[in-house]
Amino acid sequence: MKKRTKRAFSIHHWSGLIAGIFILAISLSGVILVFDDKIDEVIYESHAQLGAPAQALRIDKSIGWVRAENQGWDIRVPALPASSDKALLYELRQGQLRRWLFVHPETGKKLSTVEQAHNRFSYVVLNLHYNLLSGTPGKVAVLLVGLALLLLTVTGFLLYRKSVLKVLTFRQRVSLKSRRSLLSSLHRVVGVWALAFNLLMCVTGLSLAITVVNAALKGGTKEVSVPEITASVDAAMAEAGTTYPDFEITYLRFPVNAEGQVQLLGRLRSDPSYYGRFYSKIPLDYETGELGQPFFLSEQPLLDRFLTALHPIHFGDFAGLPVKLLYAFFGLMPALLSISGSLLWFCRRQGKPVKTTRAAKVIR
Repeated sequence: MKKRTKRAFSIHHWSGLIAGIFILAISLSGVILVFDDKIDEVIYESHAQLGAPAQALRIDKSIGWVRAENQGWDIRVPALPASSDKALLYELRQGQLRRWLFVHPETGKKLSTVEQAHNRFSYVVLNLHYNLLSGTPGKVAVLLVGLALLLLTVTGFLLYRKSVLKVLTFRQRVSLKSRRSLLSSLHRVVGVWALAFNLLMCVTGLSLAITVVNAALKGGTKEVSVPEITASVDAAMAEAGTTYPDFEITYLRFPVNAEGQVQLLGRLRSDPSYYGRFYSKIPLDYETGELGQPFFLSEQPLLDRFLTALHPIHFGDFAGLPVKLLYAFFGLMPALLSISGSLLWFCRRQGKPVKTTRAAKVIR
């Protein structure tokens, strides 16, 4: 074995052993998060379903009492109702705490409350994926695991580069001769097929992890005091639709202090789907109702567009079900590689002959 290959094998070996269990957790949680919106939709269907279709969406009917009854909470509307028979959802945030309010979109009447929305399944899985359920230390650990996965991907390519063409043309098969050959060939085949996807997840995931760690290290949560919204949000949304007909509002974020603004977040319908659903925005003065200068992602420098697109690309939420299923399939590959790599190491350990010590030789 050449010196360079030995070095690559050593890095691959130890990176896999140290980070394997964490890669397994992040891989499986990532697969679940591909479908997080659908999971929430199914679990909370009874909260979101209206008895009769609403005739209009009127944010002004509810934002006043939502603010008054939830002082100290960051107020958002993470998605506008998908159809006229769905409730309007307010998500309230206070640090890691989450509270959901389901409201009638037309009358503004409270329908139901999920007090501990931070305990819902998809959010727990999200925290596992982002911080291993360990706060800031976990966020740093996830960043390091991402670097380890990048090392594993690069060294794996160096080790199996001669097998890439054979695997992709189905000339390299999984061997069933022995348990060790089964694990070795399976690890090789899965690794080659997952190479491009793993590299994509590494680049996009590291971008996210750096952002998350940077935000966590900057300090504690700022005090939230949402000011009274005296302007008509409904009128502003209608004006935005008239002034910028290509702009689709998908998300509302209300100011957390008197210096802030209401943010009408969304996307241009002409944008490519990988720009995401809410990375363009139009600010709104909460007192006068005047719309500010819009920020459209498609008009930003290439580097800014690239870095922003990494986020929706990482989670696969920029396209429909076929792409999500593809993400889920390839998302299982790091988990499978982690398991097969660990079992392969165990088999090699078992297969090694026990060395006779020098003292034992002397006694004989």
